Amino acid sequence: MTIIHSQDLAAKRPLRIVHVTDTHLSASHAYFIDNWRIFCEILAADPPDLVIHSGDVSFNGPANEDDLAFARMQMDKLPCPWLIVPGNHDIGEPPRYSRLDQPLNDERIAAWKRHFGPQFWLQDVGDWRIVGLDTALMGSDRPEELDQRTFLSDALETRGQRPVLLMMHMPPFVDKAEDPKPGTSSVVPEARAGFLETCRAGGVRAIACGHLHIHHQKEWGGIEILWGPCTSFVNMARWFGQLGKFPRAGYVEWRLDGASFSHSLVEPVGMISHDMGLWFEAHGTTTKLPPRPLA
Repeated sequence: MTIIHSQDLAAKRPLRIVHVTDTHLSASHAYFIDNWRIFCEILAADPPDLVIHSGDVSFNGPANEDDLAFARMQMDKLPCPWLIVPGNHDIGEPPRYSRLDQPLNDERIAAWKRHFGPQFWLQDVGDWRIVGLDTALMGSDRPEELDQRTFLSDALETRGQRPVLLMMHMPPFVDKAEDPKPGTSSVVPEARAGFLETCRAGGVRAIACGHLHIHHQKEWGGIEILWGPCTSFVNMARWFGQLGKFPRAGYVEWRLDGASFSHSLVEPVGMISHDMGLWFEAHGTTTKLPPRPLA
């Protein structure tokens, strides 16, 4: 994670922030590197003030630390400051809900910190406070889960008049905040209600996340929730059946202007929307893809 000096951005208005997510980078499984290269070329031609990555930067970081090292090298190619939070393909999953049998543990946390730094953080940027959280800690029963909850409460209590943009990997919920069914698509139910209420009471204006590989917008308690599209792979059949629209590769541009914000979807012409729907039906995860070394 790079360090942002808020005084350097305070005079800029509006601030242009690019939100990218689910890049799934790897030198040994380099299926999605071309889209990343296109992303870097676009930003090099017109650098934003800041890039924020909302997780799954690596292809299979919990099983292969080399993926984290490679992903860090790719992030360092960006032409501007950047921030990042971990995704389940970077650091693992809450142990009771580990679909990929990659539970969050000491070793995976240490590997993430070696390459990217803290699991959760805050940065004051312009007129805003940006808070990054690790959704793998939510419902993890680890001591760091309480540390993160305390951190979030303190970050919101000390914000002054700053509105808050919260960045995380998994969305708070998929369909309804009250859904009691546990799963791996969103924050687990036992952690969700308290988290959302803390956000509503603490001045969170928007939550930006990834994980589901589709651009989608929701609202809860006056908070806008935006799912970012991926630059890696999509599942056409799932999302057309569930939302009636096709996912495509891309990213989101945010503009923070005083206390107001706006965002726009960017779907670069050169990016390929790799449909992994059939692979998911057969194997349940992309981590079982055969090696494809970096060209």
